[in-house]
Amino acid sequence: MSTAFEDAGDSPGFLMWQTTNMWQREMRKALEPFGLTHPQFVLLFSCHFMNEQAEWRDRLTQVQLAQNVRMDVNVTSQVLRKLEQQGYVRRGPHPADTRAHAIAPTPTGSELANRAVQAVEAADRAFFSVLGTETRELLGMLTKLAGHQGQAGV
Repeated sequence: MSTAFEDAGDSPGFLMWQTTNMWQREMRKALEPFGLTHPQFVLLFSCHFMNEQAEWRDRLTQVQLAQNVRMDVNVTSQVLRKLEQQGYVRRGPHPADTRAHAIAPTPTGSELANRAVQAVEAADRAFFSVLGTETRELLGMLTKLAGHQGQAGV
């Protein structure tokens, strides 16, 4: 077999994939009571959070939201459409760009985002608790990876 690794556990990519799958399973369980998928939660909470910032309030576009969460614009559009149908976000005229729509959470969407984030953060704490004080070190490494990949155009 042609591989650089003697054992699958030596491959950082394979371990990241396994860990991501386990973490996503915990996120699904945490979000199930709210009727949200993880992508829906990420976009809803990010929309809520960004609209609370003066610079984004009633000016946030779909492209800006997609860039912020590093999600494909087409996927973002599909997920936002579903959130809009559920009454959690609204699209309205953008004050400065007639080609774009401003995206904002509805009051129901903001309330749901605030409740769901508590469950997500509790699930994160439980999942990462095995690391103890090393959680900060992992956060630094993930930040480094995310920053490097962001510079590469991802």
